[in-house]
Amino acid sequence: MQRFDTEHLPIKDRFAYWADEFGGSVGYIALDSPERADFHQWLSIVDIASLRLARLHGSPVSSTAEPGQVKDVDLHPFQLMLKVDQGPSSIRQDTEAIVETGDLVLIDSLQKMQMQAHGAANSLLIGLPKLLVARWLPDAEDAVAQRLDGAKGWSSLLAAYLNAMSIDHAQAIGSPFEQELVGEHILSMLSFALSQNGLTRDRETVSSRDRALHLRMYNWIRDNYADPEVSASKLAARFHVSVRYVHKVFASAGRGITFLDVLQHERLEAAVRMLRTASVSHTFVAQIAYRCGFSDPAYFGLVFRKKYGCSPRAFASSKGRSGVQPTGQAPKLEENQLPPGGEAGKA
Repeated sequence: MQRFDTEHLPIKDRFAYWADEFGGSVGYIALDSPERADFHQWLSIVDIASLRLARLHGSPVSSTAEPGQVKDVDLHPFQLMLKVDQGPSSIRQDTEAIVETGDLVLIDSLQKMQMQAHGAANSLLIGLPKLLVARWLPDAEDAVAQRLDGAKGWSSLLAAYLNAMSIDHAQAIGSPFEQELVGEHILSMLSFALSQNGLTRDRETVSSRDRALHLRMYNWIRDNYADPEVSASKLAARFHVSVRYVHKVFASAGRGITFLDVLQHERLEAAVRMLRTASVSHTFVAQIAYRCGFSDPAYFGLVFRKKYGCSPRAFASSKGRSGVQPTGQAPKLEENQLPPGGEAGKA
């Protein structure tokens, strides 16, 4: 967990610290506050699986972020904000949303953003990972800066769920599987809330059978990614369907996130968790590659660098902190294209 606060500083230095040091580090610019002379602010950040939870509380602040300047924008292209308490806030992107206590709003980190707390700042910000957004919110751009009433329907259920989950509770979730489930819960409820508010487009209907099969396959990959022999053929045999049908299910129910995308994502996420507590010896990095299902440590290094912009060894040295974030996307399969027979041995 990371914690930032101004209480240890002289009052006259607090706003300057928050604006220059903190604001610059997260990518916000042009910070201002009507309480500069008596400024106080604290922030807690915790990563659970691929989510990032940030709890902000203190003096009212207005801020601006230019397109793509928010920290880790490639890792968390969208943010979900819950207004916890202390009066309204406004979010302006293509449109403007005024959110009251209990309301939610989706923010696109790739767009210019203006945010202003009209009362004391008291919000929960959740960085949403690219893979889950692509799976659950294919029309996320249509829902940006649209108020979701926290007292109605699915929006109220999601707001209650987030209100009940404190930063400390989130940090205490030790199981990687349970951490992933938190993301699935949040994104599924958010997708229902957006649909209920008319913020998603009508899309081709996916059968309930394929949805259920996709979820079972996804969970099976999550449980078996460490096996270097995992492949689309093995998945097909496990669920008594053809290889072609495996790819069809991922293309439809998986919103275009392919079998290989999911497998490589799970392996790299596992590697990141290990590297954050690893020594930096070459031997240990190679062991991590094997433990995560990569049969070739050199190939592991190649795909890791492609996504995170540095070698696994450099990531371990930094313990996954500043300056390390995904820089690329896994290749997508074209419609009806099947991967070569030995694809999963290196994925």
